[in-house]
Amino acid sequence: RPLSVDFIVKEGDPHASAVVDEITRDLAAIGISVNTSEVDREMWGELMSQGAFNMFMSKTWGAPYDPHSYATSWRQATANAHHVALENLTAPLTRESLMSKIEAVQKELDQSKIAKGWEEILRDVHGEAFNVPLWGERAPYVFNRRLIGVLPGNQLWAYDLNDVRILSGSANVTVAPGSTNGLFQSVGPLNPHLYFPNELFVNNWIYEGLVRYGKDGAIEPALATEWEVTNNGDGQRAVFTLREGVKFHDGSSWNCSVAKLNFDHVLNPTVKERHLWYGLPEIISSWSCDAEGRFVIETSAPYYPLLQELGYLRPLVMTAASAFAEGGTKTDTHNSCTPQSEGGFGPEKWDHLHENVTCVGLKAPIGTGPFKFVSKEVDPADNTTDLSVLFARNEAYWGGAPAIEFLEVKYFNDTDAVEAALLSGDLDMALGIGPLTSSQVRNFETKHSGTFETIRSDVFQNTVIVLNTGMAPTDDINVRKAIIHAINKAPMVEEEFFGLNQVVSQLFPKSAPFSDINLFPQWDYDLEKAALLNCPGYLERRLAAIPWN
Repeated sequence: RPLSVDFIVKEGDPHASAVVDEITRDLAAIGISVNTSEVDREMWGELMSQGAFNMFMSKTWGAPYDPHSYATSWRQATANAHHVALENLTAPLTRESLMSKIEAVQKELDQSKIAKGWEEILRDVHGEAFNVPLWGERAPYVFNRRLIGVLPGNQLWAYDLNDVRILSGSANVTVAPGSTNGLFQSVGPLNPHLYFPNELFVNNWIYEGLVRYGKDGAIEPALATEWEVTNNGDGQRAVFTLREGVKFHDGSSWNCSVAKLNFDHVLNPTVKERHLWYGLPEIISSWSCDAEGRFVIETSAPYYPLLQELGYLRPLVMTAASAFAEGGTKTDTHNSCTPQSEGGFGPEKWDHLHENVTCVGLKAPIGTGPFKFVSKEVDPADNTTDLSVLFARNEAYWGGAPAIEFLEVKYFNDTDAVEAALLSGDLDMALGIGPLTSSQVRNFETKHSGTFETIRSDVFQNTVIVLNTGMAPTDDINVRKAIIHAINKAPMVEEEFFGLNQVVSQLFPKSAPFSDINLFPQWDYDLEKAALLNCPGYLERRLAAIPWN
């Protein structure tokens, strides 16, 4: 039957743009025409929150957010396309009952119960066929061989460069980083308590939290050296011993009062709603300093991701007391926010939080991390694009000063310009998804291996198409299944990504906690099945024709 679907793709996503034609062709084979809209980030967010789509190109968030924080974000239309996509599930499953399961499993502490809970959730999600799993993303790192010690970060957009060593040439290193919007354009206001256009890779260089998310999900010490988590009535109590002798980039001291100030700022009720895409801000009931100068967090319920979420690159990372406007003490009236009318990421979704708040936030980016902000050159043509952003090593870094003396982030118009700058020697590194196309990465790997090393991360996140159960024709589960089976992923991934990415059949990477389970039916390519699913009444007629007696 002839059907038409609206497909939303974010402008600047190189991988999504590369496969739109193939997806359109595949669906045409079963009578489904695709109306694709490639829109800017603001419109992308608006269409997402309105549910104005049948198909929405998206990605899971990868480590350390999958599966728990990504699934928690489904409760907010402003945070995830899945919120509206869950509107019309098969009874007795509803969006509300699914979200209750997601909330309940995070309040378990017994590992076997957690695993069982997630298995039930993932089977529910898989069976409703509102995701088209496409491929698992692997982040490429291409860098000049004058550098050694470059390793993939432990989470997406975390480019850990403090252990890089320099074999030859200047101690100043230039980098083209992948950003949350593809090709790098701006570091934003450098405020880790806010979101886009602030970039996660910068947070990773400038700021630190109490703990950090390490290899294979290990929770490692950062500004806290040790911690103890105990049951406390209905909730938990976590006591953190803070690292001594740590200085912020302005020379001020790290201590418990600064930790409390940052929590006061982020979790103030006037602005906390913006952070409810994940569970920790809601579950924390108090934070304080004890008589020994330790930082104490109490929760209203047990919460197994407590330490993991404290390792996120935002928002609960630490800035110096001197960085806060108004001294950071007037958090009810002066806090970090950017109204849409003043350039904040819309569509005006947080403006209601700003009615009684002056959006002042931080007046300077001052953290404790291995690199500190020096300066940036803004393009006068648009007053938005950062042509160059300079960072200097933190000579007093508690983990040891990096070998890189100055780190310069450079803007490039397109991936061809990045490639040319690498080959000319003007650029040392292209990191992550966005600076180079898959074919360019392959070119460096095969033709320039004498000068450049190319490495890849493990699969960080899965790219998926979210199917809207609340909008015709994808409100019909058979249509959703038809779409899933009609898309031929294997040749698409091989042709576009040259083996960089991997075909997947489930929502989350199997490397994500509690996600290494086999889900059935497998959402694989089956054109005949797809065509039959898009044939109204076919299955009913087949069943009626079976001589059951």
